Amino acid sequence: MRLVHTLPIALFLAACAGQERTPAPIADTSCFGSRVLSFQDLVAEVVIPAGEACASGSFAVVFTRGGDTLATLTETRAGSVGFIGTADVDADGRGEFFVSTSGTTDDARGALFAYTEGANGIARLTLAPLDSAQLVGYAGQDRFGFGGADQLVRAFPRAGADTAWFGYSHGEGRWNAIARPAWVR
Repeated sequence: MRLVHTLPIALFLAACAGQERTPAPIADTSCFGSRVLSFQDLVAEVVIPAGEACASGSFAVVFTRGGDTLATLTETRAGSVGFIGTADVDADGRGEFFVSTSGTTDDARGALFAYTEGANGIARLTLAPLDSAQLVGYAGQDRFGFGGADQLVRAFPRAGADTAWFGYSHGEGRWNAIARPAWVR
């Protein structure tokens, strides 16, 4: 003979029936609330405002040192935030901060935002675009990372060819073709 305990289930169902529940919103995991990174004592927090769609909207980068907010820079984005990183790409002893977005179209063309600290505080760092020869076969899908000696690296697949690899030379103010970095698997 099998005994079935129905009393706890009946109480649970009665308790649930008496409360009206609103389903919790499902979070879009591709859209984060914020990410924090630092270089020495400078901290940058990248924040997507609550309630914004992941595919477009804005983000803010809040720079702090200790308990002081140094700057808050807000950007408009067409796409989701992807790569976020920091390195001393200009070899001045202070870190530069980078945020990239990936567009929502098939080619996922996005943008790369860069920031630096200088004598006048935190400012946007202007990076040169790829030149016309480097754009031959460009099909979007950019990926960013860092190579040796704090070099900013950009990679993207070329239409009908291998991946193109470029390293940013701050001194030259341009992207230079590089060999595939050894750290890439």
